[in-house]
Amino acid sequence: MFLDLRVDDFRAGLLQWSSREVADYGRRGGGVMIALEKYLMNRKNTLDASLIEAGVFPSQAADVFISHSHRDRDEAIKLALSLESRGLSVFVDSCVWGHADELLRKIDDEFCVPDGWKHYSYPLRNRTTSNVHMILNSALHGMIDRAELLIFLDSESSVRVDDYVNDSEYLSSPWIFSELMFAGRVHRRPRKQLVLSAESTAFDGVTASTRREPEFLYPVPKLNYSIRFDDLVNWLQEDMPGDFHDPGIDGLEHLDRLYRKLRVPERLLKEPRIEA
Repeated sequence: MFLDLRVDDFRAGLLQWSSREVADYGRRGGGVMIALEKYLMNRKNTLDASLIEAGVFPSQAADVFISHSHRDRDEAIKLALSLESRGLSVFVDSCVWGHADELLRKIDDEFCVPDGWKHYSYPLRNRTTSNVHMILNSALHGMIDRAELLIFLDSESSVRVDDYVNDSEYLSSPWIFSELMFAGRVHRRPRKQLVLSAESTAFDGVTASTRREPEFLYPVPKLNYSIRFDDLVNWLQEDMPGDFHDPGIDGLEHLDRLYRKLRVPERLLKEPRIEA
């Protein structure tokens, strides 16, 4: 990862995408089949974590990783569509959680109902859930590591202020907390560089419950850069004189314009995007 960015006061009303376009984006990858037997190492009860990660999560490196509250899923998708319209590849983690939930349910049905029982064993299900979530957390970290830019959407759904603790900010999602903590510690990489050849351009490189549920609070990890949402929208809408007229190249060049707005040190941007 090259840079992490917090978008303050995020709201997607300024991003004009239809509900159909949002729904179509959310269905991408919907053809993933969760076949439990392909994750078994001994065809009995030993699951291969690396196969699970590869089967549920995409393997490609996205230009932008969007960290967001699941309540902001549609709004995050609108931002992803806006970024893709500028030639960037985007990863929205909530779009793969349906596959993860299906996998966990199949594992629980297979391994967490003791003989003669009609319901799950609490200790067994705790174990499967914790292991699957650990695998998924590792996969999320891998996606962040491979992305160039992480964008965290600060909204009323993701961040709350506790008036009783000196107006401190807290997250209610352990997944966002994990993503932002990892983003603060991950090895920083140079920006992506494109290699031009005569033939091609290649990259280097739930239904709500009425039951009262417990809630956890996590401190908001500090990111290195922040931007007001209105300013982010203005950047998205800027005209970009594309010399190459290639979405991949023009998209990364557009990212560099964002980095300069954020006052990223010029020494980190001196390497050209294009390697002839």
